[in-house]
Amino acid sequence: MLRNLLTLSLLLFLLPIFAQQEPVAIQIIPDEYAKIHHQGEMALLNMKYKEALSHFKKVLKRYPDFSPALRSSGACYELLGELGEASHYYVKALENSPNFSRALYFECGKIYYQCGKYELALKYFEQFDSLKTVPPAMFAYNGLEEQKVEESYYAQLENNLRSCRSATDSLQFLNISSVENLGSAINGSGDEYFPYLTNDGNTIYFTSRKNDNSDENLLMSTKPRGDWKSAESVSDFNTGANEGMVTMVRDGRRLYFTACQRPDVMGTCDIWEAVTDGMHITQSSPLAGFSNSEAWESQASISCDGSTLYFASSREGGFGGTDIWFSQRGADGKWGEAVNLGDNINTTGDEEAPFITNDGKVLYFSSTGHLGLGEQDIFVSRKSEDGSWGFARNLGMPVNSAYRELGIFLTADGKTGYFSSNRKGGHGGMDIYKFELPEQLSSDPITYVEGYVRDSLTQIPVACTVFAKGHLPIKTGDDGRFFLCLPANDTLQVEIRADDYHEYKNSFDIPKWENRTSYHLNLLLDPMFRLPTYTGDLLVEKGVSLPAKNPTNEVHQEVLFDFDKAELKPDDIEKLEDFFKNAFHGKTIESVEIVGYTDEVGSDAYNLVLSEKRAKAIGVLLKNKGIKVDKIYIEGKGESNDGRPQWQNRKVDVIVKLAK
Repeated sequence: MLRNLLTLSLLLFLLPIFAQQEPVAIQIIPDEYAKIHHQGEMALLNMKYKEALSHFKKVLKRYPDFSPALRSSGACYELLGELGEASHYYVKALENSPNFSRALYFECGKIYYQCGKYELALKYFEQFDSLKTVPPAMFAYNGLEEQKVEESYYAQLENNLRSCRSATDSLQFLNISSVENLGSAINGSGDEYFPYLTNDGNTIYFTSRKNDNSDENLLMSTKPRGDWKSAESVSDFNTGANEGMVTMVRDGRRLYFTACQRPDVMGTCDIWEAVTDGMHITQSSPLAGFSNSEAWESQASISCDGSTLYFASSREGGFGGTDIWFSQRGADGKWGEAVNLGDNINTTGDEEAPFITNDGKVLYFSSTGHLGLGEQDIFVSRKSEDGSWGFARNLGMPVNSAYRELGIFLTADGKTGYFSSNRKGGHGGMDIYKFELPEQLSSDPITYVEGYVRDSLTQIPVACTVFAKGHLPIKTGDDGRFFLCLPANDTLQVEIRADDYHEYKNSFDIPKWENRTSYHLNLLLDPMFRLPTYTGDLLVEKGVSLPAKNPTNEVHQEVLFDFDKAELKPDDIEKLEDFFKNAFHGKTIESVEIVGYTDEVGSDAYNLVLSEKRAKAIGVLLKNKGIKVDKIYIEGKGESNDGRPQWQNRKVDVIVKLAK
């Protein structure tokens, strides 16, 4: 906008030189006032808008119908953000001289759109369109430079006409009542933008830049008592280079961010991923796969379940400037080739800062290419049944303004939006604001589901693969945890096939959930070996104890394991086979019990899982050899106070009871 206005302002001073024909008379004023007008033009070119306006007003006081001064005054008011005054002067210039400037019809349409007067905007855009075939010589200002400006306007015209018609047909996007600045704890004299809030709404991450010469850093703040605390730099994350927009999978475990000028960055900036526990960010690395390129990639938004990544990029194959692309995560965890979202989203301008809703059907983004209210606006598009994205609609006032708006984010419940703007009345630069979302802008309700797969008897987590109908297979972590984003009031059907467990099938009704915390599911697998509850120093189940250590009718065989391992070595298998062939001297085996142990290294929960794995490894071997195993016991730790070295506690004790 600024470039075109300044170009046209210069043309008002220079174009009579370039005019090839003058069927329309150019207004002439005395040299004294022509000089004042020229001073105004030079002030405008030097971005001294108020000074320029004072010169133009002097000319208009004496010659109120002088169209060049009217048009230049309108340009000053537009650049000062006073759009109502700008429209008054633009229209008056055309009323006095309809053939003064063809480009001015487009600018009148744009100004009226920015003022929310969509029918008037449509009228002037259509007039501009109707003048397309009129020879340039029919306008007072018709030089080659103005014709280039007109060409750029005609390239935008189709989208602008659609925007006006869309706005007049669906005014529901103007139902946002007000916006609220987050205050001085978050916003400072520099720039704060790209907000991201955790599901409970009590922690905010955002990008901050103190001034034009400083780098971008990630800051965070919490509000333990309802008010935001002073924001602080995220510890052990920021570098001397730029760290940009952050997005997280809605389970709060995996984070994506913009990394620039790091050794492994392919282009100027790339998208990286990291692990977070809510307070610390670790294991940062570039995305695996094809989402990054040698161009600029930034400002990612991850889908609710972490399967699709939307981001801005300047790579080749777009429509111009920066475009919005998406990439899908494969079963191997790598990201596929990036796909452009198409011309309903992307333009010859800059589209950036995408945000995808929980249901994956609504996309918000910022754009300089679509018809807006100011320098950059926030737009919204809905996905069609065929998977294509609908025409982008301006979110309207008061979210958008005559200034710059960037980087929208919606809370987990989809009811509150956050964005950044450099509008007047803030703390300086870009500030973060919030607003309440009207019902018309809401997406389909989604419930965050956090499931845990556990052993039904021991409650130990089971690492396995969960097959959920309609979803890619999900591998649980060592804690047995998995996460899904599911439509509210839907039914989840799951199947699990895990070693040493009976096949599991179940279905769950998923309620509508506010998502400040996840909806929890417990999936309990029935072990093939019936395990009593833990005993020993970690176990509290009533009435359960380990068998006596050395009664006369018992024979023991000890199997030692390597550190942090649960696999039987070939020598151990041979030793066990020999034990069951030769150790009983013809006596009948009454029962076989197996007790697993670990050393004291590691957490209690981890050691319980490891000791169970060791015991089960032997149980499976004996079962395959046709030996009935009656019980498997588990102790989380070996007896470290008996003087034995730790390596001797990494064991399984096989206890064979013989008939008397």
